Amino acid sequence: MNLQRRIERNPATEPILDYLSRHAARLSAAPKTSDEVMALADVIYSRHLLGLPQEPTEAAALQSVVKTIRLAGTVGEEKPLLVHLTAYVLGACNLLHAAGLLDAGEVLRARKWNFELLFDPKTLLPRWPAHFSHHSWRVSHWVGGAPSILRSLWVQSPETCKSLGWPQTAEVLTACDRLVDERTGLLRCYRSDLVQFAFRQLYRLRHDPAAGDVGGIVHLHWVNYAEGRLPYKAAAELHKRALAVMARTPFIEATPYCLDFDIVQIVRTTLPGGKADAALKQRATRYAADIMAFYKNGLTESYGLHRLPGALATIHECALINGRSEASELGIPVVDIMKDAYWI
Repeated sequence: MNLQRRIERNPATEPILDYLSRHAARLSAAPKTSDEVMALADVIYSRHLLGLPQEPTEAAALQSVVKTIRLAGTVGEEKPLLVHLTAYVLGACNLLHAAGLLDAGEVLRARKWNFELLFDPKTLLPRWPAHFSHHSWRVSHWVGGAPSILRSLWVQSPETCKSLGWPQTAEVLTACDRLVDERTGLLRCYRSDLVQFAFRQLYRLRHDPAAGDVGGIVHLHWVNYAEGRLPYKAAAELHKRALAVMARTPFIEATPYCLDFDIVQIVRTTLPGGKADAALKQRATRYAADIMAFYKNGLTESYGLHRLPGALATIHECALINGRSEASELGIPVVDIMKDAYWI
């Protein structure tokens, strides 16, 4: 498929379209493994973020996934998809539903859902593996992913949620507020400060704990943002922390990916007064330009497909920080992905 014919001519996007076309051609018509499911969702998200029409064949493949593969929160014998991948799959369903290629409500009603597989019914807190409690970024995929799944269900199949007596997404998010430290604005799912300190020293050997902290809380705040629950708890302190990480150039790590989106999206959604100053606008402009510069030659096979949607979404966030209605680097209207999908 020649994706270049499906979008306005823009030489800057040609490497991205070529890369996406190569990966789209490899998609399975009936995804079975987690990697295949994620790749399908990656392509659907990337099309949305590039302003491309969605493909009916990919919509049919995703519908098959939702109807046949056990999702987190559904009853079945086989091992379910992880919570964060399920949230991602439902996010892709939301995008295809908006494109008129999938009846998300119909496919979600076909599954047997169980609230207690995602949340503690007494506390309304998401369930997560206790041994990850000190790993803010990792545990956040459960803490944020479960509310994202709930929101997708309430939006696309409210009759299912009502018949099962499920609480509204806002009720669960209110419960989750207790997991946010009122001093730092960061997740606090751990109990021992000493163990947390030891973990951070080990984590520092491979990643920056400050970036991981912000990248952790953002997964919960994606759903808060989609629900319109602003400002976040300790938003001013969180903004300072995220802004300090965003100051690094050209990206947070070696290549642009979802962590860049995490940081930039938190910076934007915690802006004091909702408006960026000149320095932040300049940083956002450079950030987007650096991602596009990377894409000229950096989209090799070693650059994983799952990194693409997050980096593309970062470009849109940079445009939103600048108050623009168009992501000029991509030549398309700006996309606020959390209002469209509730997860990425």
